[in-house]
Amino acid sequence: MRGVARGIGLALALLLPTAPALAQTAASAGATGQPAAASEGMVLDRVVAVVNDEALTLSEIQEEGQPVVRKIFQDFVGPERERRLEEAEKGLLDDLISRRLMYQVAKREGMLPSEAEVNGAIEELKRNNNVTDDAQFRAMLRAEGLTLEQVRRTVGERLAIARLLARQIRSSIIITEDELLKYYQSNQDQYRRTPQAEIRHILFPVPEGADEAAVRARAEEARAKIAAGADFATVAKQYSDPSSGASGGEVITVHRGELAAEIEAAAFGLPAGGLSPLVRTEVGWHLIKVERVQAEAVASFAEVRDAIRDQLFQEKFEAKRKEWLAGLRSQAFIQVLMQPGDLQTQTAKP
Repeated sequence: MRGVARGIGLALALLLPTAPALAQTAASAGATGQPAAASEGMVLDRVVAVVNDEALTLSEIQEEGQPVVRKIFQDFVGPERERRLEEAEKGLLDDLISRRLMYQVAKREGMLPSEAEVNGAIEELKRNNNVTDDAQFRAMLRAEGLTLEQVRRTVGERLAIARLLARQIRSSIIITEDELLKYYQSNQDQYRRTPQAEIRHILFPVPEGADEAAVRARAEEARAKIAAGADFATVAKQYSDPSSGASGGEVITVHRGELAAEIEAAAFGLPAGGLSPLVRTEVGWHLIKVERVQAEAVASFAEVRDAIRDQLFQEKFEAKRKEWLAGLRSQAFIQVLMQPGDLQTQTAKP
């Protein structure tokens, strides 16, 4: 249940690309410490920040911070715990202020999601976490110190902000083919790969003292059948030596540098569909058919074009988002009233 509950938190974060990175930082270390109580330390609510004409309360920060602070108390002790708690406190408040600013704009411009849209997002959340009914969903939320009402509020906020960002930023991003090609040409090292081939293979072992000529004749016979159009896998099953544990002719993927030199030359020296001559190694005779070969050391532009576009889009999106959000914050009235230690002393107790 805990694993799925953490998945719910992740899915919520993915609804909006501006979720705080500090949760990932807190979750990256090994567990060393005792878990802290998540809600027993709640006190009377008070204002910790003012964003334009709206107040952010301590309970809102606590809702956001419970999983983060609990994880920090579990994973760290001493000065490192204090440092991470301080970072978490600043990061959570800063993120909440930014989201409240964006939500205010979304609300003002009529971008709030309908109840049906929120319900649909929650149903998707359930599916992504393999949740089959409401009771199970509520139980998983309780395991993370959350309620369904909190999740609905968070989902609604993030859907509204995502819609706002789509109009304000995503729609303004243009990536040309020239940009994609230029990036590809300037970053060839990112797309280097080990050449690989898909082959079928039959081994005709030549044990010590065996009749070499007889083994070779048998291998030549098998090759002649395949060359005449017989199915490779069928011939492989007929001619392979069961006692050797050799392949029955199924397709295997091999990489350059991991084969005997003689076999590698055949695997990477033939076109797709090519049938090798008999190849002798120290263990016997080999027959190889190449199904597919990918010999290029660098992936082609066509193969990586979409990945490059996604990467450049995300880079541009993040840069524009930060610039737009900075402008939004510069025009807003923001007053921070939160005191150092508020989050950890009220959200968790050691």
